[in-house]
Amino acid sequence: MGLLEFANFTVPDVVKKSIPSFYAKDPLLAALRSKNKVVRSGGTNVRVPRIKSGHSDITELNGTNLEIPLTKRETFDFAFGDWARVVKPIILPHIDRDRMQSNSDKKRWVNDTTTAVMQSFHNSVSRQIYVGDVSTLTGLGTLNGGKTGLSSSGFESGALQFLLPASQSGTYMNLSRNVDANDEDNWYNQFKEHTGFTTDYMKTAEELKITADSYADDSEGISIAVTSITNHVAIGDALRVYGTHQGIMYRPEDLESGKAHKTVYVINGVQYFSNRFMTNARLTAAGAGGVGGTPDISGYVYLLNPNGIQYYVNAGNDFRVTKFTDHTMHGNMDADVAFVFLEVQLAVQNPLIQACTSDNT
Repeated sequence: MGLLEFANFTVPDVVKKSIPSFYAKDPLLAALRSKNKVVRSGGTNVRVPRIKSGHSDITELNGTNLEIPLTKRETFDFAFGDWARVVKPIILPHIDRDRMQSNSDKKRWVNDTTTAVMQSFHNSVSRQIYVGDVSTLTGLGTLNGGKTGLSSSGFESGALQFLLPASQSGTYMNLSRNVDANDEDNWYNQFKEHTGFTTDYMKTAEELKITADSYADDSEGISIAVTSITNHVAIGDALRVYGTHQGIMYRPEDLESGKAHKTVYVINGVQYFSNRFMTNARLTAAGAGGVGGTPDISGYVYLLNPNGIQYYVNAGNDFRVTKFTDHTMHGNMDADVAFVFLEVQLAVQNPLIQACTSDNT
């Protein structure tokens, strides 16, 4: 079997096998997948119907009032946005191919190159979701509501703003961020700043969860928290001190039997994870702002309810791999080239039941 034929036969399978690991390694995408919130569909855009709670006025009936006004307000609107359409080439230069001493070396090279391409692709998608600073993925919606200038219609700003609800501005999924005193047309995420993981973070996170869950129609509520590795360590340290446990001790047999504590903390029903792309410097640089627009310093944490988030994949371009062809063009090195197409979108369908916090001290 020739190298080009081998690549066309095996690369699509290598690509597909890497997708489940992508979902499994990302806590949010893994939760969305387990809750059937990964939607494979077609169509031209992402469109989510939204029910408002007003519709009409309530009239109290008494002996002198028998007239019922029929004033009607908008009952429905639609949160919508365009797909993120991206492509990444797999390039097998002939100059590298010709160095291979055997067919087994060539096959291993093809597999390793494909794996590297997909790992890079996955890293970019994950980083964009949490930070929003991948310049080649500006069409993919991000959780970072401070990120403006994204190219996909409806997702020009990220989902969760690090601002008090009354201070949030702009649109998300083509709906204005509103604070309605009558709770009929709210479209914002919960936010409150904390003053440090060793001071009032746990109380702040608990208040945000209680507030967000009061708007949720599911019993789970906020169940996932995602933060940086540094913040994750700080939360664990604060948790041990808060619980009067200065350390966790294990016997050798505990380690051998796999009973050692994993670095995942569950606090008030929220499971904490870290993301290596999500750092304070990157979030701030990508545009996250604090109360009154003052840049935050540290302590970013997303508090998420997966039941209010969906990950859309256009079924026709779900990491679709084209056939390899021999590219010989003026000014380019000879190579066998295929393309991986992805048409996807991350949409926070209900910001009200999501929260975030940061340290603005």
